Amino acid sequence: MSPIQILKLVGFATGATLHLYIAWLIWNRRLGSRDKLTQPVRLITILNLCLGVWFLGNLFITFHELLLGRERLTALLRAWDTLAMAGVALLPAALLHAHIGFWAALDNYRILKPRTIRLIGAPLYVPMIFLPFAIYQITSGPYRPYLDKLRVLLIPYSIWYLLVMIASAKLDWSMKNRLDARASRERALFKRLAVLLLLNGAFEFVVVAVLRSGPNDIPWILFILSSLFPIFFVAYHVYRYKLVDVAVKDSLVYAMFAVVFIAVYTYGVRRLDQFLVDRFGITPGVVEVILILGMVALASPLVRVIDRMVHRLFASEIGLYRDVVRQVSSGAEGFGELASLVRYTEETIRRGLDLTDVRVLPFAALSAGSSERRLAEKMRDWNADVIETDDDLDAIGATIAYALRREAALVGLMLIIAENRTLTSEKRAILDVLAAQVAVEVESCRLVEEKVQLERELSNREHLATLGQMAAQVAHEVKNPLSSIKSIVQVMREEESLSGYDQDLRLIVSEIDRLNRSVSQLLAFSRPSHSDSQPVQLSDLISATVTMAAGEAKEREVDLKVESICEVTLTGPQAGSLREALSNLVLNGVQATEAGGQVKIESALETLATADPRIRPTDFAAATLTLTVTDSGPGILADMQQRVFEPFYSTKSRGTGLGLAIVQRRVVEIGGSVELTSPVDDDHGTIFRLRVPIAAVRSEME
Repeated sequence: MSPIQILKLVGFATGATLHLYIAWLIWNRRLGSRDKLTQPVRLITILNLCLGVWFLGNLFITFHELLLGRERLTALLRAWDTLAMAGVALLPAALLHAHIGFWAALDNYRILKPRTIRLIGAPLYVPMIFLPFAIYQITSGPYRPYLDKLRVLLIPYSIWYLLVMIASAKLDWSMKNRLDARASRERALFKRLAVLLLLNGAFEFVVVAVLRSGPNDIPWILFILSSLFPIFFVAYHVYRYKLVDVAVKDSLVYAMFAVVFIAVYTYGVRRLDQFLVDRFGITPGVVEVILILGMVALASPLVRVIDRMVHRLFASEIGLYRDVVRQVSSGAEGFGELASLVRYTEETIRRGLDLTDVRVLPFAALSAGSSERRLAEKMRDWNADVIETDDDLDAIGATIAYALRREAALVGLMLIIAENRTLTSEKRAILDVLAAQVAVEVESCRLVEEKVQLERELSNREHLATLGQMAAQVAHEVKNPLSSIKSIVQVMREEESLSGYDQDLRLIVSEIDRLNRSVSQLLAFSRPSHSDSQPVQLSDLISATVTMAAGEAKEREVDLKVESICEVTLTGPQAGSLREALSNLVLNGVQATEAGGQVKIESALETLATADPRIRPTDFAAATLTLTVTDSGPGILADMQQRVFEPFYSTKSRGTGLGLAIVQRRVVEIGGSVELTSPVDDDHGTIFRLRVPIAAVRSEME
């Protein structure tokens, strides 16, 4: 067997195996998935089939000539010629069609729609009208190799082949330029593939059209070998980066190495044995047997050498993924703030896995009614770990969503934004691992934040308790002298001889009253709420509050309005706390509202659904009382709303900053909550809602 025959066997076998195996992988993936193959993937499958059929036909021809020669079973030989010719005839159209489909998909079908691609593809296959003529030429007359019989068609075909390679290379270059600069791996793939296609097209034109080489000529053999470079290059990316999301198994790589090695080794053994026999007269076959036994002995070391070569070739990708996991797990230890941890994790995963974007969203940070919140609730309700197709996912603009779970509890989402074709099976496996790791880090960081927050709150409470004790002592020391001063001033106003100072004395009384209110707030803040001795009707409590604030409201020309008062009986502790909270809110509203404005008080009873048949719909034990105080003042700025409930924080020049702090403390003492909304209409107005559960009312009154 000559070196040319060995090269043809190895080249044709390798080309047929690679192309048909990749086509089978894509089809097998479709059978194992409910998803249909996309248009670009279908076209790539057709392209691989065309190339595989061409190489397979040439492989059968070579085997036939080696085993039977050209004179025996020529009908079978003509069939192999027809097979090879059909594959190579369809190749240019299939190649350009696949490039157009892939280019349109990369453009998200903005310019070319799938239907347009099908319409464009049809004219590409027009040269197939010569296929019946070519088959007739092959199957008729004395047998000759199909390249010799179809010589009249070779020059037009070579021109068509060259034009297709140029167009395909231009599309590859265009796809390279469309990719983001960060997608360096994909850009390099398209760039190198464009160069390889140009060289292959030019080489084929020179060999077939210019040199008119036959099937056994050296230039033709070199062209066959050079045509393997693009598929080797693509197969390398399929193996390493899982192009079109298929995986070439390691066994195929080992088998290819082994076939090439055995072919070369066997040929070398035969040649060396013949050389030694002719030159030194050694018995024929002895050297061949010794070398074959040596090959058997070297089989195990050879496997290890091939394994190291494969590992060295592809281990960098595995190491990269391992580094990402290590960086996420080890780097997270230095963060005590959740926001910083999230930013670090997002950037590490994005850079490490070469993704467009990554978003880590703790569940507590998801806004109610948002697409992210709905998606998280679906994953929680469905117990899903991954979602790839969903309307909310599309609204977010993400490709895939991973659930972040800690001990079966959903703690957040990890949204991945990337092109589907770049999310290989390895990347998805790594993202599965990272989702579990990120969930642990997010939950740990959240617990640390909560611990720090609790420590701060405890420290603040201790500080406020000390401050409250001091304030109570100061207030007690100030209150009695103020009462004495006020009494003296009031007596002085009754003296006729001091009538000229009446305006000054009135101002003194007003300032004393203001100081008394401040002292009363200090005492109220430092002491627990005063509990009424018996239950109180809500309507009576609201009427008393309006009466108390009516004087100042009249003085400021503010309208006090009461609406929707429900008949509810409050316990003593509830009445005491709500009276104090409501008084502060109404006075604050009156003071914040300009003349001609309005302060409105409303109440509502919200009956909660219950599965207990013993609780009637009208039973107060399953209800929440909502008190609403609305003013038409200037409103509260957004950046101030988070601080208005802090003790001693005030927006007034002469305020104590304790009014809203007392409101919140009193409502919380009876198990309620305070809600602030501002502005209300036209950037004006403020609404305070006090929500108080009244589940204890009936049990205390019965």
